Amino acid sequence: MSEEEQRRGLLDDAIGISSDDELETVPVESRAFRSASSPAGRGGRGLRASADPGAPEELGEVAGSDFNSGFVSFNRRHTFSTADARSGATGRGGAAAGGGGPGRSVSVETDEIEAVEWEMVLDAKGKAYDDFSTIDWLRDTVKERGRQKKLRFDKHNMGWWARLQASNDAWQGWIVVTLIGMSTGVFAAIIDVGTDWLSDLKLGVCTSAFWLNQGLCCFEYEGRLDDCPYWKSWADFSPHFAAQRDSTGHYVINLTVYVLFATLFAWAAAVLVKYYAPYAAGSGIPEVKTILGGFIIRRFLGLWTLIIKSVGLVLAVASGLSLGKEGPLVHVASCCGNVFSRLFVKYRHNEAKKREIVSAAAAAGVSVAFGAPIGGVLFSLEEVSYYFPHKTMWRSFFAALVAAVTLQSINPFKTGNLVMFHVQYDHPWHAFEVVPFVLLGIFGGLFGAFFIRMNVRWCAFRKRSRLSQFPVTEVAAVALLTGVVNYVNVYQRGNASELIRELFEECRGADDSDLCHDVTRALWLLALCAAFKVAITIFTFGLKVPAGLFIPTMAVGACVGRILGIGVKTLALAHPHSSVFLAACTDQVGCVNPGLYAMVGAAATLGGVTRMTVSLVVIMFELTGGLTYISPIMIATMISKWVGDAFGKDGIYDEHIRLNGYPFLDNKEEVFDTAIAADVMSPGHN
Repeated sequence: MSEEEQRRGLLDDAIGISSDDELETVPVESRAFRSASSPAGRGGRGLRASADPGAPEELGEVAGSDFNSGFVSFNRRHTFSTADARSGATGRGGAAAGGGGPGRSVSVETDEIEAVEWEMVLDAKGKAYDDFSTIDWLRDTVKERGRQKKLRFDKHNMGWWARLQASNDAWQGWIVVTLIGMSTGVFAAIIDVGTDWLSDLKLGVCTSAFWLNQGLCCFEYEGRLDDCPYWKSWADFSPHFAAQRDSTGHYVINLTVYVLFATLFAWAAAVLVKYYAPYAAGSGIPEVKTILGGFIIRRFLGLWTLIIKSVGLVLAVASGLSLGKEGPLVHVASCCGNVFSRLFVKYRHNEAKKREIVSAAAAAGVSVAFGAPIGGVLFSLEEVSYYFPHKTMWRSFFAALVAAVTLQSINPFKTGNLVMFHVQYDHPWHAFEVVPFVLLGIFGGLFGAFFIRMNVRWCAFRKRSRLSQFPVTEVAAVALLTGVVNYVNVYQRGNASELIRELFEECRGADDSDLCHDVTRALWLLALCAAFKVAITIFTFGLKVPAGLFIPTMAVGACVGRILGIGVKTLALAHPHSSVFLAACTDQVGCVNPGLYAMVGAAATLGGVTRMTVSLVVIMFELTGGLTYISPIMIATMISKWVGDAFGKDGIYDEHIRLNGYPFLDNKEEVFDTAIAADVMSPGHN
């Protein structure tokens, strides 16, 4: 045994750490180190160690040690007196130093022996937190500092293998966020493909390849999708009704199959959630936000929850319920972050460090949900993260980048674009349009306040009523009603993402859409669509299925914005010589673009519900590619937040955190207390 090993062995035995331990902690139950003044040191502070917290015997003194942040750095001469056989000081180090035993003194000469933890509540193998408990941020920080000090000591004193381990430790964070980004992109692509196929399966099937959705089946067809010869509706399989597409029987058959598939998909999603993974219900963002705040919810970010959430999300969105997949993708990505962080001891035994990885995973989830990597980082910073150091920001950025590149390389939409609602126009907006943009912002704030209040009241009623005992039946009933109404209104027949994409588009000369030609009919249908989505989303968000809120609220705002845009355009065409329009519009036909109003309205309603600001503007820019229209989106977003905050400061996710009783302390919350000491004191009695 070398001299260095003898010295380290003596020190380990003196403080009670065996050679097989990982030198992570000293159990409080068996060791207690107390700070005390040391007369033996050269003016420095010493430590006294006893075998038990209440034991009168003293293990000895460590003279001349440095005390910093809960660690002892031994860099001078240290003396240990073995006064108790329980201290373990008679081990291999004591024998090597000249024989150990009760009452003997041994001396240790060291130059640099660092990272000895003096107070910990975890044992050497690591003790997990209890479920539904709060982590100790300070304890985990102290533990990580001790581990880093041990790595630095080994790196300088233990040879090339220790240096290799230290380098591997430094790269583990980047490795895990790379795995998170790649897996999140793969899961998002699978969910996108599965959702599109099952959504179109309600309408018909591709006769040439049944696994293709309608868009891919008729990809090479240049006419209307309804006239595509490769795609058949369910009524077309009957020769009688195939020849009478405008008949009532043809319509009833397609309606019946559509509603049956919608109800079946929603029922299957609810069954999976209820019996296999109850934590897969909802969007998951309130729970992720609570977990990042330091709360422990076991199995919420587990592998089984990840699988059921992904499958249930495909079924729930395909059913046509008024929900989206974008919010739950944050939960999916966070599950990936938790699963991959378990592969590394650095994160597996440290809950505070693990939350840095989950924050980066949340950014990756928004990145693949909206095709917005930068918006994902800002969303994680602004909306969900409680602790967001500078290092986490860079890893979040990298995870969002890897996720976006992975999704684009898979190219699930077969468009070559990462953005969902890519706009191909960049006409400048005019000063007079600020007024309708402000009106959209006011509507977004009022809608957000109304929706939050009504949804929270309904969810609270569901919790205390017998309705909570029949979650599957409730889901099936809502899906049945939604399916019937969706099929009747042509703008609701597809998924909400297709509706938003159509509302964002600009009318062109060859466009035969009702939005550009049969405007009166389109206005009525859009108004009915917006009203129904406002009402049904109140009852849908909170069902026991994976459910997001971004797309439904954006659909409401897009409908209202398109209606307002059509109205402004009609007004400009009716009064071309008005002083308001004459100076700004050189081309009366293209002066006002209703698609821009739909975009601004979508941002206003989403901001009113979530109360996001900076991240929302960036997400909308990346979502549409409309760099020219950042200012209108900012105007509507700020007005929406101001109006919404007038009725309540918290967004929908904070309200659901409070509704579920999660112990979340918002570091952005302002507390106003004017009480002074005299107000809370009572007279003393002698």
